[in-house]
Amino acid sequence: MVTDSGSSPLLSRALPNFDDADLIFAEPWEARAFAIIVKLAQAGHFSWGEWVDCFSQEVARATAAEASGAPTKTYYEQWLDAAETLLVGKGVTSRPQLLAKRFAIGAAGPAHVIA
Repeated sequence: MVTDSGSSPLLSRALPNFDDADLIFAEPWEARAFAIIVKLAQAGHFSWGEWVDCFSQEVARATAAEASGAPTKTYYEQWLDAAETLLVGKGVTSRPQLLAKRFAIGAAGPAHVIA
């Protein structure tokens, strides 16, 4: 659980106001993944605090996995893992729905479908 917002507005317990000039994405899918989470939080599907907690837990899992020799996940791959976990946990979607979507778009393996 995150208890200190530090210097990042993304770790604030309340949904931050974002200035587009402050957001930099390496790939278009990263921007889409970010926007989806912000919009779902704004729509009340979960609080920003719930998102921060879930994402923080995912970062901790990914860090531990990497330390044990697993392949490194990018920041936004971790973002998507956390998004899927939270959305399933809140009943917004289900694992079978995510798998069906992956199948429908021809994604194999651990590909994500919300971005």
